[in-house]
Amino acid sequence: MSPISSIQLNLSSPADKGRITQLYRYLELFSEGDPLRHSLFVFAPATGPLPVDGSAPNEDQLLIIDPPADINDRFRVGNQVAALFTSSYAAPTSLPLLQTMPGGVAHIRIGNHFLDVYSQRHGTIVHLPAVGIICGGEFGSDGTVPRLAAGSDGTDELDTLRLLARLVKQHRLSLYIPRSGNEIADKVVVMERLASDVAYLHGLRRVVTPLAQRYESMEAISDLAESVLPRERRTPAAKAAHESNVNSLAQSVR
Repeated sequence: MSPISSIQLNLSSPADKGRITQLYRYLELFSEGDPLRHSLFVFAPATGPLPVDGSAPNEDQLLIIDPPADINDRFRVGNQVAALFTSSYAAPTSLPLLQTMPGGVAHIRIGNHFLDVYSQRHGTIVHLPAVGIICGGEFGSDGTVPRLAAGSDGTDELDTLRLLARLVKQHRLSLYIPRSGNEIADKVVVMERLASDVAYLHGLRRVVTPLAQRYESMEAISDLAESVLPRERRTPAAKAAHESNVNSLAQSVR
């Protein structure tokens, strides 16, 4: 962990659990697990002199993108903190949530960093254009496949992939951070991952939809849909996401 990290661990938290990478000043990435799960910490340090009128002093502000489930047990986050999740099925948190509106784009500033927050129906993409960082949520992972939201037929997820491809192509990229999997700085590799996600979702719909409409058994649908899962992503996490996708998609079209 960086000796100059702004992330404050609780004293009882194991120092060797996870890693902290300082990407830029007041912008740090916490990663842990296998496959890696990422949380981006965006800081706004308190500024100005202490008030002399007895009012509360200025406090550091913090936005955590995809915070760990045990955030309050492991980190000292202070009072001026908010969370933002890139996935619609994220674990609940006691932290205040940054409010977003599906279909909209919010431009916010946290300290020295500017964030473009793209809110989709079933997820959120965060782009920091000045430093070239994209938080891609469930998309662009090398360790799993995109998980369909409940009731989704994949249309919104494909729309999000098109948005991500556009952001990667049209802007500087210093780091692409999926919610799960290895982060990557190579545009070509990121585009390959996104293309693989697109192919997976199209293949899933091509196989599952007609079988579900004919009311084939879930066992038969699952067996035939197994071939859709990319061979390079047949990890336990990917298999679990794929199984959830097959069931969710079949239920949505019946």
